[in-house]
Amino acid sequence: MEQPDPADFESLIADRSGFLRVLTAAPRSKRELTELFDSSRSTIDRVLRSLADAHLVEYRDGEWHATAAGVCAYRKHDEYASFLNDLADAAPILAALPTETSIHEAFLAGSTAHIAEENVPDAVLDPMLQSIREASLVRGFAPKALVGSAMDFYDAAVTGDAYELELVVDGDVFDQLYELQPQETREAVEDPDVTLLRGPIPYAYGLWIVDDTDVGIVVYTEKGIQGCILNDTETAVDWAVEQFESVKDTAEPILFRGGRNTV
Repeated sequence: MEQPDPADFESLIADRSGFLRVLTAAPRSKRELTELFDSSRSTIDRVLRSLADAHLVEYRDGEWHATAAGVCAYRKHDEYASFLNDLADAAPILAALPTETSIHEAFLAGSTAHIAEENVPDAVLDPMLQSIREASLVRGFAPKALVGSAMDFYDAAVTGDAYELELVVDGDVFDQLYELQPQETREAVEDPDVTLLRGPIPYAYGLWIVDDTDVGIVVYTEKGIQGCILNDTETAVDWAVEQFESVKDTAEPILFRGGRNTV
């Protein structure tokens, strides 16, 4: 039995994914395929012959069936095509990151991208803030912050009677917040349900994790916010937790002299 050439195999699957999708769902007769694809019998014959030669479909009991290889090929192609769509949506946001920044595909697959609008850039954070308001546990890190956005984040995280916030900030970020919003910053540090830490953050994006169910990153530019990307898949959450823990391991609690915490 002749093996298909890998390059030709890939091209065939991409070109004929519609046929594989239909036959993965259910066997079809040639007549049904002709009607479904509004094509001539000679065209359908040519397509089926190419798929059969690649062992992706077979003729049995008067109908065409996707083989085990055909089903697998369609599902992986569909997964890949879906990932490329997610990546295309996120690309304008990721483009604002330094070229050496790496975002794992585990986070991007199944994600939703929100690009900031020039006239109301902060509005892009609304989906993030909404998910945080409904959370009981929020974790994250911020290598950079716009003061207004930082306070919105804090207010959303401490909404309700039961909440827990664990946030790592770059040292310069904390100093900036304390200089511009001293009372609010002190209240956050002294809140027993809030843990603020400071330390180096080797990533050029902010990250948050909501109740181990939703995660996201926010990307900044010199002028403000480029956008944010959200995801609720298990693999994305696992990636985000790993990123957070790696940052937290090198951070230290922020302490105020004379209070529960001392600086």
